Amino acid sequence: MTRMKRISGWAALLGSALALRIGLALASPNIFYPDEIFQTLEPAHRLAFGYGIISWEWRLGIRSWVFPAFLAGIMRISAWLGPGSSGYILGTTIVLSLISLTAVWFGYAWAKRASGTPAAVVAAVACSFYFGLVYFAPKALSEVVAAHVMLPGLYLGVYGRERRERRRLFLAGLFCGLAACLRIQLLPALAFALVYFCYPRWRQRIPAVAAGVSVPVLLFGVVDWITWSYPWQSFFRYYAANIRGVGRLFPVQPWYWYMLALVALVGPAVLLLFHGARRSSFLAIFCAIIVISHSAIPHKEIRFIYPVLAPAITLAAMGIADLLDEIKGRSRLVADPKWVVATGVTFFLISSALLAAMCTGWYRARWGKEAFARLSHNSGLCGVGIYAPTQGEGPTWGESGGYSYLHRDVPIIPVESAAQLAQDAPQFNALIAKRDSRGIPAGFAPSQCWSGVCLLERAGTCTAPQPGEDLNAYLARGGVREPTSVP
Repeated sequence: MTRMKRISGWAALLGSALALRIGLALASPNIFYPDEIFQTLEPAHRLAFGYGIISWEWRLGIRSWVFPAFLAGIMRISAWLGPGSSGYILGTTIVLSLISLTAVWFGYAWAKRASGTPAAVVAAVACSFYFGLVYFAPKALSEVVAAHVMLPGLYLGVYGRERRERRRLFLAGLFCGLAACLRIQLLPALAFALVYFCYPRWRQRIPAVAAGVSVPVLLFGVVDWITWSYPWQSFFRYYAANIRGVGRLFPVQPWYWYMLALVALVGPAVLLLFHGARRSSFLAIFCAIIVISHSAIPHKEIRFIYPVLAPAITLAAMGIADLLDEIKGRSRLVADPKWVVATGVTFFLISSALLAAMCTGWYRARWGKEAFARLSHNSGLCGVGIYAPTQGEGPTWGESGGYSYLHRDVPIIPVESAAQLAQDAPQFNALIAKRDSRGIPAGFAPSQCWSGVCLLERAGTCTAPQPGEDLNAYLARGGVREPTSVP
């Protein structure tokens, strides 16, 4: 009976966590940053269906095809789930959300070994519903997926003593190596972790760890060799683009910015990290290395330090259990493990709700996914125009869902002036424009609007686009001017 209760409890927790992640993604489709479309889903769509937008990163060969190929496979096998793009978008959302459940398992397993069962239950429940973990889970961002695959590696490298050591360390090296290949900015923290795994029995442990790491490293090297020009080309060119090239074109933040971002990402739970660090110094140092090493890179975004979120929540869960343990002498009620769990879960629930209330702009539905997903059901679609006559204002292609959401092999035409709009209007029968745009050609009528941006459609067919008018030709002419980021 106890075993059945445990199985039922885990099924309920993981099922709830999965439902939250998928539910938020479907109920509020949004784009946190263009990279989640144009660095991953869009090249995956090109692999799966033969067409897509090619951003400058893919023109320069600074991205690996491994992750897009994985997503392309999901797209092909899940397209039957719905019409237009809805089927494979649901498929990728489900798979990425399933992968993210490693955070729930990690929180429980790590906290139980380091702090006991009450802290483990608090950590597992917190990791199942904490706002940042729920929000980012289904997003096809390399830093998000890298964070989820590194968690089993950290646990197996430090714990898992009941397993055969060589197998355990091989798996630890494999998961950590895969995370590093997906997101090379994690390399300093993961290098520290790999060294920690091998200490102090270097001779016995290094071969197993090195063998595990070599598998994803060789895989990425071979894939680059086949798809680009030479092994690990994407790594070398990525480094060059960041350090010596276009990486300098993006906005920069002061060195301490991630200290503030950590508060925004973790919320009130950040106050408990010190208490948790006393239970797991390794995990605290690992998180600190991620924050410090990323702080040295001028271009900063809150999503780049997402990999610290699950470890930080785990530390905070151990911290609140320790804090309650320190004051249990004053109250017999608090000494009861059930009350420790109830207090801890309540704290994280309130913290998560506060973060969700503060970050409403993150999950507000935007036109990019909604409009293109709607058009994917339009069998008569023959062209899409995106009208932004003033640079920096109005809809841009970087805010769209790309062909991964449009899923119609029709031209997308960027329109930058009223004169061009009048000239090119016959080439498309769907138009994205601001609500108050002037000079909209006759026949176009609004069908739906999102925060001042509208989808306008007209009946009829389209003329063939003029050479160089479609978006890929436009991007090829413009060079490095797309609103996506290198880091």
